[in-house]
Amino acid sequence: MSTRRVAADVKTVLAAVLPIPAVVTSSDAVLAALADAHARRMRAEEEIRLLLAYGRQFVYPHPYTFGELASAAGMSVSGVRTAYGQQDVDKVAAATGLEPVPSDGEES
Repeated sequence: MSTRRVAADVKTVLAAVLPIPAVVTSSDAVLAALADAHARRMRAEEEIRLLLAYGRQFVYPHPYTFGELASAAGMSVSGVRTAYGQQDVDKVAAATGLEPVPSDGEES
């Protein structure tokens, strides 16, 4: 897979993340700011899940290792292993038109 292809796929994956929903406005500035921060965090967590799924399931011939992804995401290896699920893999597949690559083993 070329670097150019991966860069294009990353843009496509990130575009698949839904926009931050309109947060119910509050007359309380602290509560409104917290709700807004929560919405941004939820979006960031979805972006991370989709990028982890892409890096493990769609990059070939050598997917990123759990260690590489953990280091980049500020997570543990075990955290990366469980961070994304089939729904995230399906969303990446739908966004990119790619099929997930079957993994031969679980390398760290």
